[in-house]
Amino acid sequence: MGTWGTGISSSDTFGDIYSEFFELYNKGREVKEVTKLVIDNNKELQSDYEDKHSFWFAIAKAQWECGALDNDVLEKVSSIVKSGQDLKLWEELNGNANDLKKRKKVLDDFLEKISSPNEKIKKRKKIIIRQPIFKKGDCLTFQLQNGNYGGVLVLEAEHGTELGLNMLAVTTLNQPGKPTTSDFEKADIQTQRQEGFPGKYKDREYITWCYVKFFKKAKTKFEIVGQIKVAKNYNSKEHFHSAELWDTIPATLDNLEQYEQRHGKSGLKVKLKEWR
Repeated sequence: MGTWGTGISSSDTFGDIYSEFFELYNKGREVKEVTKLVIDNNKELQSDYEDKHSFWFAIAKAQWECGALDNDVLEKVSSIVKSGQDLKLWEELNGNANDLKKRKKVLDDFLEKISSPNEKIKKRKKIIIRQPIFKKGDCLTFQLQNGNYGGVLVLEAEHGTELGLNMLAVTTLNQPGKPTTSDFEKADIQTQRQEGFPGKYKDREYITWCYVKFFKKAKTKFEIVGQIKVAKNYNSKEHFHSAELWDTIPATLDNLEQYEQRHGKSGLKVKLKEWR
C-alpha cells in the first residue's frame, strides 16, 4: 500500500482507481458502466487487506462527483468507516496516535460529505491527445546545482494518450562533463528510502513518469546526449505509478544528502542495464 498521508486520496490505490474511473467517464461512458469496468478490472484490490478500503473510497468519491453514488457503494463505505476497520488497519501498520486522530476526522468528514447529494456535478473533460517529449532509449543530461551533470534514461514513451508520459530512470551520474552513452551503459540507478505507510520506508529505485504538459514550464534543460536500446516494455498502468514535475528530478538529487540525513541511506544497488 503506497500511502503518504491521512487524506482519503493520499494513496497510490486511490489515485489509480480514481484516474481509471474518469479516464473511462471522459470517453462518454455512463457511471454504471464505468463502475462495472473498474470493478471487473481490479478484482484483486477488492480482496487486498491493505488496499480494499482505498479502492471503495475512490469509487464512492468518483460516483458522488458525477452525481450518481450507488447506494450499495455508500453502504460499503459507511460500514468501513463506522466499524472502525480502516482505523484498525492503520493501527496495525503502526500509525501513531496523531495519525489515527487525523484519519478518523478525515473518514467521518468524507462519509458525511458523500451522504448528501453533490450539487455541483463534475463535467466530462474534453480529451486532448498528447505525444511524449522524448523517445524510448534517449539518454538525457541536465545540470546539477554543483555544476556537474546528471543523467536519466527514457525507459518508455507513451504515444497517443492524454498525458504523453515518459518513464524515466534517474541514474547516479554526477560528473563534471556531459555523460556519454558509454557512461549510461555502466550507470547505476539512483535509489532512495521512500515513505510508504506513514513512518515506514522501503528502498526503491528512482524511477518516475513525467508529463508532457509540464515540460515547457520546467526550468531544467534536458539535453539528449545519445541513444541506447531499451528492450523491455513498460506502461503507466502497471509499472511505477508515481509521477512528478521535471524540475523535481534535479531538485531531489541536489537535496539527496539532506534527505538521507533525515531518513537514512538506501542499501539497494541496481544497475541501469537491469531495467533495459
